[in-house]
Amino acid sequence: MIQTLKIIQQNHKQFYKDCLIAKERFDIKFPNQSSTWNYQVYNIFNLTFGSPYFYELFFELKKQIRKYLKTKEPLWMQAWLNFHQENEVLDWHHHENCRCHGYLSINPESTKTIFEDQEIKNKIGLLYIGPSDKRHKVVVLKPFKKVRVTIAFDVFNIMDYKEVCRKYNKNINISLIPI
Repeated sequence: MIQTLKIIQQNHKQFYKDCLIAKERFDIKFPNQSSTWNYQVYNIFNLTFGSPYFYELFFELKKQIRKYLKTKEPLWMQAWLNFHQENEVLDWHHHENCRCHGYLSINPESTKTIFEDQEIKNKIGLLYIGPSDKRHKVVVLKPFKKVRVTIAFDVFNIMDYKEVCRKYNKNINISLIPI
């Protein structure tokens, strides 16, 4: 599923500002750590408390995820902030043991996301939701000086979560919130 969320397009400056505030909050709690690689210790929707824009975005995203998955079963989402300089964009990777993976472009700069079977030119407000096991990476199309900001998310049902706990011998992930 690929679509454009008007709420982000129409309020782009505020979403970008709220992401900067969220990154500051993350840095206070987890100094010198990556908001991308430490996705299991927080949720972007908790870091953006007080933002009416992220409040509305949460409900829109929840609606789109359920539309994509076509289910009413209990689901949980971990969502994190990708906050990257030009030389930090993500190389080939995938997301495992979850119902689906997706991302939202807040300030994507001039980049595209390449999957093994498709390419997506990133633009402000773009929402992608797809299978979690599709390998993908980000490619810089033009050099940029500002930070590239996206929000990524994985969605789990209870069986997915139990499999993750078994596989990694862990039984806690404090980033999951019910959707």
